[in-house]
Amino acid sequence: MAIDIQTVRTTFNEKMKIILTSKRDDNNSFLSTKDYNDVIEQVKKSKMCLKTVGEAKTMKDYRVVRKYDTLKINGKERLIRPVDEKNVVLYYVKIDELFDILHETHSAIGHGGRNRMMAELKNKYCNITNETVMVYLKLCVQCQKKAVHPRRELVSKPILESTFNSRAQVDLIDM
Repeated sequence: MAIDIQTVRTTFNEKMKIILTSKRDDNNSFLSTKDYNDVIEQVKKSKMCLKTVGEAKTMKDYRVVRKYDTLKINGKERLIRPVDEKNVVLYYVKIDELFDILHETHSAIGHGGRNRMMAELKNKYCNITNETVMVYLKLCVQCQKKAVHPRRELVSKPILESTFNSRAQVDLIDM
């Protein structure tokens, strides 16, 4: 089973690379580990800049603070969406963590479909898209087994015999 998960992980990562290379940089919701760490540093810098009186503040500082925040958990800093009035913490996911999160969630909900997975993921993560969930679901072996596959229709073959319909008899009954 572990070999199958590694194979699925490799295939998933390859498909995600293809998807990410086809997207523009500003339309990409996923962060590599390097980008993730860079954003954390930028958030810290922007927060410090906005708190300091007299320092020049840029639009980028305001935009970064409005979009991202950091949270320290067990000595490890995580990138989150700023907490709103609902007090819900939503994490940003690195591309390296994406497969593991999708796999754990999918197994936890009993191999549920796209909508059940998205409902579960949106409670905890903010940058997982429908597209990535569908890529994962297409690779899930158990889901492919239980999926309804269209059956081939019965195709009638014509009778290719030269003597067919060569003789016939019709009886007429007068009433």
